Amino acid sequence: MDWDRIIQDIEAKRSWLDGVVVTGGEPTEDPDLPSLLAALSEIGVLVKLDTNGTRPDVLRHVLAEELVSYVALDVKSIPSRYLEVTAQRGAASLVAESIERLIRSGVDHEFRTTAYPGAVDLIDLPRIARSVSGGRLYVIQQFRSGPTLDPAAAVARPYDDDSLLAAARACSTHLPTIVRGLGQGEAA
Repeated sequence: MDWDRIIQDIEAKRSWLDGVVVTGGEPTEDPDLPSLLAALSEIGVLVKLDTNGTRPDVLRHVLAEELVSYVALDVKSIPSRYLEVTAQRGAASLVAESIERLIRSGVDHEFRTTAYPGAVDLIDLPRIARSVSGGRLYVIQQFRSGPTLDPAAAVARPYDDDSLLAAARACSTHLPTIVRGLGQGEAA
């Protein structure tokens, strides 16, 4: 991508632009991410980074250099199921390191888990919340079935809203927790 052109375009829209979300795929895989974030910082744009947390070295650099104003880190499942869910060996320990770095950083953040029945059981959600305790916010996202990389997701039945709300209440003993994607919005 022509990052210079994108920065110029963002700068031209700066009068009505509140911020930029850098998302992916996984944006921390791009070696140009730090320079992109630095360029956005130079023009005074607030930046939210969405990450899966598997590159704690990159996250450490981004946080230390104060290149983002908000981070949303996806926690896919409990550690014992990470390999099964992500097919990435060692991902659970990398994500755990990223969680710790983010909590200690002082940068505003949230941890998110999509409540996909193929990856997360309802009883897992409070365990995940406990693993991110000390964080600012835990978000349980309602799963929506449809075509994805996992063909089973096309026919998977989402958890019912009441079950997700009950799980959120259990998670709230560890840190503030909300559910996104119920009907038209969020619920505490």
